[in-house]
Amino acid sequence: MKRRLFPLSVILLFIIVFASFTPLAASEWSSQILPSEQMIEIDETSGAKIIYVTTNKANDNNLYFHDRCWLFDNSAMLFLSNRTGRQEIFAYIAETGELARLDPKNDSAASLPVASRHGDRIYVVREHTIYQWHLSLSLMPHTTLRINEKMLCDFAADASPLTALNENCTGELLSFGYRQNDQSVIVVIDTKSGEITELTRLPFPVQHIQFSRTRPDLLSFARSYGSDTAPLAPNEPPHARIWLLNVNIKTPVPAFYQQPGELVTHECWWQEDQLTFIGGHRPEEGHVKVVDIRTGDIRVIGPGAWRPETEPRELARVNWWHACGSPDGRWIAADNWHGVIAIFDAKTTRQRVLTRGHRIYGSGAHPHVGWDLTGKSVEFTSNKRGNADVCIGVLPKSW
Repeated sequence: MKRRLFPLSVILLFIIVFASFTPLAASEWSSQILPSEQMIEIDETSGAKIIYVTTNKANDNNLYFHDRCWLFDNSAMLFLSNRTGRQEIFAYIAETGELARLDPKNDSAASLPVASRHGDRIYVVREHTIYQWHLSLSLMPHTTLRINEKMLCDFAADASPLTALNENCTGELLSFGYRQNDQSVIVVIDTKSGEITELTRLPFPVQHIQFSRTRPDLLSFARSYGSDTAPLAPNEPPHARIWLLNVNIKTPVPAFYQQPGELVTHECWWQEDQLTFIGGHRPEEGHVKVVDIRTGDIRVIGPGAWRPETEPRELARVNWWHACGSPDGRWIAADNWHGVIAIFDAKTTRQRVLTRGHRIYGSGAHPHVGWDLTGKSVEFTSNKRGNADVCIGVLPKSW
């Protein structure tokens, strides 16, 4: 009996269909688990519990304040450390206090990490490739962390990254920015297929590209002028630090124009189409503000201060530099150049100092205070012990 042979066209069709379902290249490794080095103190100002996640003599820094650092279930927090002789990605395991070295030892270090809000995965950049890392954490019988790496996409070899990755609220897209041929390029990446879509090319520097926390199609970015304060000269062109970009329309528009002499800096998405930022109308004045992009209304949540003929060092004690809102909408946290961490009630604007003394004016890493996923604690970088350490400040229950 003769075997029936499939036509060559049918065989080729099977090959094409099968190839379309072949997953992207992946590799796996086990993270090195380091013992807990955490130290706990009770802040004398507020009575809040301050957890020094790291106490190593290396420089350990939390992620930038608007970059998501907590895994989706609040089980681990990403941070950066140079304790291995190069800057690498580490994770603090909340239940045990242990640390995990996420980068594989025998590969180039990854950078620009961001945690997903939709599962045990993070996204990173290594050289000119963007990867998804799936994290499998187990605490029994002892702590293990297994990482499965999947390549998402490559970007141009002549491009220099401008900003960290940022995930939209549905987990379907990542935003990314890079500099190429003296232009700032903003793209989005499909987290399933790895497909890159270019949104815009701009002739000026940009930074802080980030998706809205509630709208999957809307992102913002900061235009860099060299100064965050609008020039006083009336003949200068309009000055706008905060810009908006819809991924479908692809036309950047200013969120609002600054008045001459107005400071606008360090914006961060919050809830209900609002962004927090730091702003003021006089030298060294930095209020915690919120802008509603639907109405254009701007209000002050955390007042700073301005005093004529006062030295900038002293003014910096009562003004703010970074601010972001808690996920539950109840609080806004802010930090300043002297390492003060304050919490503002979003409804009443009442200010409470959580902790202070985590930076010396003029030196040391900024706190870059950000929130965990529950709105019950903040993470920040402290220089209180002489080098950069990652800290968690737990809000007192009485607040």
